[in-house]
Amino acid sequence: MRPIEKYFHQGQLHKHADLRAIKRLEMACFCKNTRHALGATQILVQRHNTNMPDFSPQQDSHGTVGAQHALAVLGFGKLASAIVRGCVSTGVLNPSDIVVWARSDARMAQAHSMGLKIVDMNTCAQSGHALLLCIKPQYFSELAPQLCVNAGTNVISVMAGWSAEHIGARLKVKHVIRAMPNVAAQVQAAVTALSIPQECPAPAREFAMKLFYSVGRVELLHESHLDAATAISSSGIAYLCLFIEALERAALQLGLPKDVAKNLSLDVLQGVAKSASAGAFDAAALRASVTSPNGTTAAALAVLDAGEFSQLIARAALAAKDRSAQLGQSNQ
Repeated sequence: MRPIEKYFHQGQLHKHADLRAIKRLEMACFCKNTRHALGATQILVQRHNTNMPDFSPQQDSHGTVGAQHALAVLGFGKLASAIVRGCVSTGVLNPSDIVVWARSDARMAQAHSMGLKIVDMNTCAQSGHALLLCIKPQYFSELAPQLCVNAGTNVISVMAGWSAEHIGARLKVKHVIRAMPNVAAQVQAAVTALSIPQECPAPAREFAMKLFYSVGRVELLHESHLDAATAISSSGIAYLCLFIEALERAALQLGLPKDVAKNLSLDVLQGVAKSASAGAFDAAALRASVTSPNGTTAAALAVLDAGEFSQLIARAALAAKDRSAQLGQSNQ
């Protein structure tokens, strides 16, 4: 028996605990693949006063016969672990409500250390009233034929490039919810583009909403808009990180000390984030308010305009959207 396999034999099934309303979250703008954070901002996440549906083992009205947990998670990378931490820390679920499978022993051990039950892949696929698909998109074609998912399972996918229709056909389930959270889920500051089909039962819809509100804010969108949303909210973090890096390099070239260059660059973004969270926010109005005619800011913006800065951002976002669509077509 490999060391990780011993965990399969540990733990008892627990009854689903009462779920609490989503609490006020401490939000922060987060950058991926850099050491920078965009700064903290206070945002009040929508509070749901309705009770969570009963996801106890006895409930099988949606066809999830044999399901013994509220949530099963296939794949346990950074995004999946962030979602689980968020829903546990906000009281949406308890660790005993969640079962996990991951491809690597290290990820399985991480899940176990968080108090989650870990099982083999097929047991996981059949163990949850909701199934969160967090596996890498390129592995789904290989794994899908091996999965035996109950037709009524509330399948929620965060996989880019796989449409609800094609996931549903591969898994033979009635409906699939698609979610595109960004990496800021790691600090409970994500914005999640969420696509819920009309035929999705109300309890499944509510569960998905609460799950992703636990890691930030949710935007309900038609699935046809997910490629565009990914280009802005997911890839957009990288655009901002690149801008911060460029601003810091510019500060260094102007002769500022390294620590001052970094702090000033981050503080600028933090100030904008706080302005945005304070109430009604108009980026154009804020920009105009700091741009005096023939002043320093006007001189800088003229250079950016000459370099077609705005058009460049638009082209970058379009490239990201088109690439997302291409990935989806390749999986058909």
